[in-house]
Amino acid sequence: MLKRSIAFALLAAAGHAYSADIQVTTTTDEDVDNTVCSLREAVELLNKLNSSDSKVVASVKDGYRGCASGDSNNIILQRDKEYTLNEKIKITAPLTISTAKNDSTLVDTDQPGSHNATIKMIGTDQLFKIDDESIEKASISVSLTDLNLQGAGLKFKAVTGGLIDNHEILKIQNSRLIDGYAAQGGAIYNRGLVTKSGQTYGFVTITNTLIQNNKATQGGVIYSEQPLYLITQSVIRDNEVSSAAGSLFFSANKFDDESTGGYLSQRSTGLSNSTFFHNKVGFIANVQDGMFVNNITMIKNDKGLFLDAPQGNASISNSVLVGNTINCQATSADKAIIQSNLVTTECNRNATSKLPNILYPANEKLIAGSTDEGVCDVTAKEGLFCPFNTPKDSFLGFFKPRLLESYNTLADSLIINKGRLYSDGTSVGLASCESVDQRGKKRSGYDELCDLGAIEYILDTEISSVGQDIRYGQVAKFNILGSLSEADLVTPATCKRLFGERADGKEWQPGCLRIKQSTDTPVSKGNITLDQNGNVIYTPNGNWHGADIFSIQVVTSVSRFNEGVEFQYITIPTRIVQDPLSGIEDKSVSTGGGGSVGGAFILSLLGLIALRRFKS
Repeated sequence: MLKRSIAFALLAAAGHAYSADIQVTTTTDEDVDNTVCSLREAVELLNKLNSSDSKVVASVKDGYRGCASGDSNNIILQRDKEYTLNEKIKITAPLTISTAKNDSTLVDTDQPGSHNATIKMIGTDQLFKIDDESIEKASISVSLTDLNLQGAGLKFKAVTGGLIDNHEILKIQNSRLIDGYAAQGGAIYNRGLVTKSGQTYGFVTITNTLIQNNKATQGGVIYSEQPLYLITQSVIRDNEVSSAAGSLFFSANKFDDESTGGYLSQRSTGLSNSTFFHNKVGFIANVQDGMFVNNITMIKNDKGLFLDAPQGNASISNSVLVGNTINCQATSADKAIIQSNLVTTECNRNATSKLPNILYPANEKLIAGSTDEGVCDVTAKEGLFCPFNTPKDSFLGFFKPRLLESYNTLADSLIINKGRLYSDGTSVGLASCESVDQRGKKRSGYDELCDLGAIEYILDTEISSVGQDIRYGQVAKFNILGSLSEADLVTPATCKRLFGERADGKEWQPGCLRIKQSTDTPVSKGNITLDQNGNVIYTPNGNWHGADIFSIQVVTSVSRFNEGVEFQYITIPTRIVQDPLSGIEDKSVSTGGGGSVGGAFILSLLGLIALRRFKS
């Protein structure tokens, strides 16, 4: 009863937190005087409250239409609902539009993006025009969070900004930008010049967002009057700019002062920690002075980067820039610094001697298997990356780096440990890696090295335990890959190469599987099989009652580089509980948490860290 009371108290508190916000209570696009609050009416309420005309402010002191007035500028949409618009909504006030959080449980375990509200244009207009129409006041801030923004597609009749026309400080997070279409700025048109006196300017920041199926003649995703945007931890795929000389992220004007080095040192405008693939016709971005590109994976696009930075104040670092029809193209005056990347010759420009680029071998296979997207064949002998895949517990997909079994040491990889976690100590290029990767996972921090591209190959010091409760006549089935961070099991062929034939004459299983019984149950009570994808089948030796406690020991694509057999094996604590058939509820056995391992594993990890410390 106490737990139930606490739960209701917390839910009541959560509801109270939202009570001051503006709750949108209808999905219909309307502006009429009734008892429900539409998205259009909620925005108009805040616009009027922000008016410089006191009479307008006074007219909505008790609310507007069906929307209650309060002290919050947050507009809350319902989870999983679709809000259709007949025409654009004008935003002239600072505000946030977001999807409601999950109030139905004590802990919200949902991934970002899993229950986004959708705002969809069913007319022929853009979704939002964001402009307070003042050059005297400071720019307002508008945030769009946990939303799916869907444009009118080919029905769109305006010229600029298929989804949004922006002249303010716009932040988009945990969202989807899809089906935007325009002549300029398929998703967003961004207005204003930062270096013009008497003029405000817009700035667009996009984080942890899927940008897909947007199209324009110029600026397939963003058309910005200057390079005033920052895209990070996002996936940009299947977009198109129909002009062959155009760019998905297009800046019409350069910064026209000498302060571009300041923009670069702050890393305030550009692209980072993001994946770009299957984009069509034009370039990904025209890179100008003041911009940076860092830790991106840009593969399998029609074109890559267009370089136009005559001051040399543009930096491209720690990225994978290969596998595109054209990877880089530059103007004759360009001096952009491209260093510490995986590149082909046309991108190998102006690198310092301390931070050279790695040239991609012509005969190197980029993606394992035969498709660019799908499940990874971990037995594939070639392919620097797994195909693009979105894990079940993830909002955005990615290309996972691979450690090929042909490598004798980690140094053989073209991606792992080839980036610089810290700067080279000069202002040239600012070549340090981003502190986290596309998924928000912290980059390695082992000495000064990290991995090229959007995804860091994570090595976790904690090994979670596995196991299952079963009844008589059942077999246990579970997976161990969740205990191995990014690593894969080595193949039986690699086991034979590492250790020779098994002493018992049997064939090696994936991961060179070994079982070590615990002192609690020194004699095995069942048989285990393991496949290449980490799936375990445990078959009991009869109907015994109790537990079988042991360790599954495997060699992974990472641990195999350690010195000494015992340090090559990873130990995973395992517990199988078998009970008679009855109505009694199963006991809980953790299959995903806790269970850190002992000294042998810590020593093996130290060996692995030592491998991580070799110099680039």
